[in-house]
Amino acid sequence: MNAQPASSRRRLWLWLAAAAVAVVVIVAGVVGLSLANGPRDDAGPGPVQSTAPIATPSAPASSAPPVAAGVDGCLGGDARSPQSVLDAQSRAPHTTEGAVSFAIAFARWLAQKPAVPQDEVTLIGSTASRIPNLAEVAASAAKVDASQFYVTSLNGYYRIDTFTADRVELTLMLPLVVNGAIDPTLNLMPSYAVVWTEKGWVIEDGLSVKDANTLRTTGVPIPGAC
Repeated sequence: MNAQPASSRRRLWLWLAAAAVAVVVIVAGVVGLSLANGPRDDAGPGPVQSTAPIATPSAPASSAPPVAAGVDGCLGGDARSPQSVLDAQSRAPHTTEGAVSFAIAFARWLAQKPAVPQDEVTLIGSTASRIPNLAEVAASAAKVDASQFYVTSLNGYYRIDTFTADRVELTLMLPLVVNGAIDPTLNLMPSYAVVWTEKGWVIEDGLSVKDANTLRTTGVPIPGAC
């Protein structure tokens, strides 16, 4: 699948699919967060909110980690903390599957309400992300019409859109967990450009992908989910 034009690569689109709500678009700088119709998933309660403290950044990878067998939807552990992102970064192999596994951990940390605090954004922005308006993206979660939510890779999908050895463009579909249970209609559908660096995989920026809601037919189920 071809990548989006360069002019769209400065936009991070967080798509939340909802069956019984009107379309809402929240624009924060060059960031879009929208609600639209989507298919249903049947699932049980999601994971418990983590209270893991923020840890110091992990050491840069001196060489590519061993090649993994495939995507791991819980590579950084089941917490949604900065340390989970850093752990996924340090463990993800220099493969397309490693890029996907790392991106899942990043999305699970970023997309939650209450919104992640500024100190977490600063930490991840200095180690695992180059998104220029990451603070605005994180803060936009507070505007979602729900008292609290987060996302899970359980029942999720991924798709590798384009790739080279050091750059992967991918799209995810991650169900929302609202009030402790997976919502049958809500999904986060971000697209990312992920690049290999001396630290391991890093989120370079968000991408605009129009067919993210087709991942159940164009994507692959996420294994090892949490």
